[in-house]
Amino acid sequence: DMQLLITEFHMRLADLSDHKLAVQRTVDSAELEVVLLLQAIVRDEDREIKIRELTRLADTAHLDLDAASAAVAAQRDEIDEFRLTYEHVLTEDKTTDKAFRKEIADNPVMDELMKLYKRRTFSQESLSSELRISLDPFAALEAAKEHAFPRPEAVDWVGPEVPEGMNPYLAESLHELRERKIDSELLVKRKAAELMELNSRLQELLALHKDGLEECDTLNDALHKLQDEGAMDAYNLVMLLDVKQGSVEVDMEQMLDDAFDAVMMQVSQISHLNSLIEGLGTEKVDMMTETKIFRNKIHGITWHNEMLDFKALEVTENIKYVQLLWVTKDLQSVIKGGADDRKQKQIHTLEKQMEHGQHLHELKVQDMKSRLFRAHKHIREKELENNKLTEYVQDLAVSVAQREKIMRVRRSEEESTDDREYKMQEVVWRRLVLEEARQQSEDIAILKAEVDRLRQRTFPSFAKNYNTQHSLR
Repeated sequence: DMQLLITEFHMRLADLSDHKLAVQRTVDSAELEVVLLLQAIVRDEDREIKIRELTRLADTAHLDLDAASAAVAAQRDEIDEFRLTYEHVLTEDKTTDKAFRKEIADNPVMDELMKLYKRRTFSQESLSSELRISLDPFAALEAAKEHAFPRPEAVDWVGPEVPEGMNPYLAESLHELRERKIDSELLVKRKAAELMELNSRLQELLALHKDGLEECDTLNDALHKLQDEGAMDAYNLVMLLDVKQGSVEVDMEQMLDDAFDAVMMQVSQISHLNSLIEGLGTEKVDMMTETKIFRNKIHGITWHNEMLDFKALEVTENIKYVQLLWVTKDLQSVIKGGADDRKQKQIHTLEKQMEHGQHLHELKVQDMKSRLFRAHKHIREKELENNKLTEYVQDLAVSVAQREKIMRVRRSEEESTDDREYKMQEVVWRRLVLEEARQQSEDIAILKAEVDRLRQRTFPSFAKNYNTQHSLR
């Protein structure tokens, strides 16, 4: 009854443990689902914040890009219009040159007049003149442009440099043409400088347009990437599967990598398919078991046949050996029955050898025992001798101490001047001498006993030696 109660208790305990594990597994699964949902919510919120920020930045970048594109287009239109003006100024400059050449074409001093026409000299004041201060902000800019391109000095058409015999009307006409040429050159230079400034501005606007375009592409790529991640997270759901321990027969990493085209199925369909698979598998296992049993029987029969073949071969070889055996005298005696006598002789010889070996063993044991007895005896004698020598050393040490005392007494007697102390020291010294004499007499008696013992070793008396040893023990 007690065993039955213990068994029932263990069964109930096991059921409670299984129920606890199931409840704990359910709780853990629920907590894990909550954690996964919270992580998904946090990821979605972060993604939405990033998308809003990227959208704002992309809109701003698109506005900047549109503004840069409009500025580039306006700058190009302005450059085209200004280029037309610049070409018109160049045309007027060339027209002035042609008019001057036409004016002096028939003049014999054409070369000298052409040199005067092309000569450009600047005064020191025009080169080093400072800009005048003005309240107009654009006046300083205009003054800086004029200072950058100073006007050459006028030519004195009546001076010594002008060829002789020149008509005053021609000189005045040449002076007007030269002034027009100088004005045209200055205008061409200013227009060329302005054109260079417009081109540099256009290059800056093109660089800004390129940077804005790259920024827009980068922001658009990041935005599309986040949107794709959000779409993937919307369809890439996390599922918790309860898998019984020991029944996982698929590589989880490979299954997760190849599960992009997975579909949801009902549990009843999966159970039906599993039952069909189990039925087919059971039939296959039964067939394989029957095949295994049949093959085992075949292998057993084959092994039995091979065994019988080997036995037949062994019998054949034995028959051949018997048939071809060379019959000797010993073999004939064995055949006739003489093998028992030989065995008896061998047994008798072996018994004699065994007895001889036992006898030798006993002799060796007795020899070893006698050696061991002599060794113990020698050890005891050495120990006794060592003890006596130790006592003798102690006596000698006492004698040395007494003699040192006597010597100290003698030295004290020599140093003392009192008669009573001298007598007292003499009494002490006499007492010590008597003790020393008594000690020496005892030493002499011990030495005599040792001499007697050594003589007895020379002429031993076993009974007396045995009694002496036992008395010493």
